Amino acid sequence: MAKRVQELKLWQRAREFCVAINAIIGRAGFQRDLRLRDQVRDAADSIVSNIAEGFEQPTDRAFAKYLFTSKASTAEARTRLQIACDRGYITAEEFTSCNEIGDEIARMTTGLIKYLVKSDRRDRGLGPGQRAQTKRK
Repeated sequence: MAKRVQELKLWQRAREFCVAINAIIGRAGFQRDLRLRDQVRDAADSIVSNIAEGFEQPTDRAFAKYLFTSKASTAEARTRLQIACDRGYITAEEFTSCNEIGDEIARMTTGLIKYLVKSDRRDRGLGPGQRAQTKRK
């Protein structure tokens, strides 16, 4: 398992998705629809942020809870991008490209959730030396 969240392929792909969305929402159409722009940006930020927050949790099940939220934010971002396409702010090709990345992230998230629930470690990230130090405090 990764030692840092940045090592997770899921986090890397989610960050790429976030960067792509941020490039799109800087366009003129989104500047006229501030509410939609903010909703898309917040959903994209939530995907990456919840992966990072969950990674720091002490148990696999706690991490999985954050991943469920991240997955829901992925669905929200994809839906908001569909709305942006319907309103003519992005092209159908741009929507399809982003939607495919979102679908990949959702599948990766589901896979990681399944793994975490099955493994159910209760001492995530605490190596032998850290465990001993934690008990002394």
